Amino acid sequence: MNDKRRYQRYAVDNKGNITSGAEIIVGGGLVRLVDFSLSGLCVLSKLPFSLDKAVSISVEFENRGEIDLIGKITRVEQEGDMWLIAIDLTEAYKLDTLKKV
Repeated sequence: MNDKRRYQRYAVDNKGNITSGAEIIVGGGLVRLVDFSLSGLCVLSKLPFSLDKAVSISVEFENRGEIDLIGKITRVEQEGDMWLIAIDLTEAYKLDTLKKV
C-alpha cells in the first residue's frame, strides 16, 4: 500500500465517548476525535460543516491547559447519524520545515 500521508497519523480509541481526556470544540460544537497528525485531525460531529470553511478548534485537556487552533474543512462524509470531518492545519501553520516520519 502506498501511503501518501506526509506525517504519522495517530488513531484514538475512545469507545464512543464524546471526549477522551480532552474536550474538543470545532466551530463552537463539541466533537469526538477519531485521529490526528501534525497536519490535521479527523473528528465525528453531530452537525455537518461546509467544505473549505475555516474553523476555530479548541482542545481543553482536563485541568492541564488548552490549545486553540485554526483549520480548514477538507472532507465531510456522513457516518450513520454523525459526520466524519477532516480538518487541515497546514494552511494556518508552517509545517514544511518538519521532516517526514
